[in-house]
Amino acid sequence: MSTKNTPFISGKMPPKLNEKRLIQIRFMMEEVKVDGMAITYLPNIRYLTNFSGSSAFMFIFADSIHFVTDDRYEYGLEDELYELPNMYIHIARDPWTYGVKSKLFKGIQTLGFESDRLGYTEAVDIRNVIRPIKFKPTPCEIEPFTRPKDPMELDFIKQSCAMSEKVYEKMLTIIKPGMTEREIQIELLHQCRLAGSEGEPFEPMVLSGARTALVHANPSDKQVKKGELLLMDFGCRVNGFCSDITRVVSLGKPTKDQKAIYKIVYDAKQAAIANIRPGVNGQVLDKSARAVLDAAGYGEYFKHSLGHGIGIANHERPTINSRQDDQIVPEDAVISIEPGVYLKDKYGIRLEDNVHVTRNGAIHFTNAPDDLISI
Repeated sequence: MSTKNTPFISGKMPPKLNEKRLIQIRFMMEEVKVDGMAITYLPNIRYLTNFSGSSAFMFIFADSIHFVTDDRYEYGLEDELYELPNMYIHIARDPWTYGVKSKLFKGIQTLGFESDRLGYTEAVDIRNVIRPIKFKPTPCEIEPFTRPKDPMELDFIKQSCAMSEKVYEKMLTIIKPGMTEREIQIELLHQCRLAGSEGEPFEPMVLSGARTALVHANPSDKQVKKGELLLMDFGCRVNGFCSDITRVVSLGKPTKDQKAIYKIVYDAKQAAIANIRPGVNGQVLDKSARAVLDAAGYGEYFKHSLGHGIGIANHERPTINSRQDDQIVPEDAVISIEPGVYLKDKYGIRLEDNVHVTRNGAIHFTNAPDDLISI
């Protein structure tokens, strides 16, 4: 089934930024010399259309937009999709064969695709279906336009961050020695849903004792003990938009060394946030945090990137690290800043906040207490 002969009308108007995104995508198409752009990465499709399902494709041409999904989502699209200029809806299980048979690609000589999001084998199979149309790789061409967030999108992220704060403060009253990491994770998930989260952006991390020195690990059946540190890395989701927060607490009075390391990590986080401004290179932010850790003698124990973008995906570009010098942070992006120190067989400390990038600097979206709390 298809409504290809009738432009889609829903009455659900898109954010104003979407108009700009579509203009930017079409300018990009001219620059990379393609007649159309195939968008297959679901977060990008959601940014542009508000579609929240698990299967969709989007074709953007010079004078039309074609949205393709399967019949599971046929009903209700008028209540969900934005009304985009000259957009047509198509219901098909195989968008590529359908596109050829229905002459959707008529007049298209070169079709660009998100080669950083589409696997090689799948791309080859699609190319064989749509021949003689050229299927041209266009990596990382869409996401620069989705990094800046519209006010409505910013509000969703802000609400998600507020949920995370509420959950964190509730967890401080629940965590007790003798609980296992897995039990705490289950309670954390429960509290996120009670707070209103529509789902988890990622599997929450709950680690205790020496296991906090594991940069990424799954919760275990280890019981948390008095005198240990406990690390929680989790997020909430509102209308598809994420938060991502990490806090460390002490079960009982922390040691002098633990408090000292915590202060160093806190200072590294604050140093990076102080340098946030539109147009800053992510490498600069990473270096500003590492400078604090290096000066304290703990730079070698910071084993991951400083941060990342946040939006519909909990990890978006820009990627903020010391290795990439092309990750520019635009105005109205939301980014995570998360320095850490990990001491093998002892403990690890990571602090993570989400901030909105404005022309006046960073605005905290996560405002949960970031001092070392004893429970």
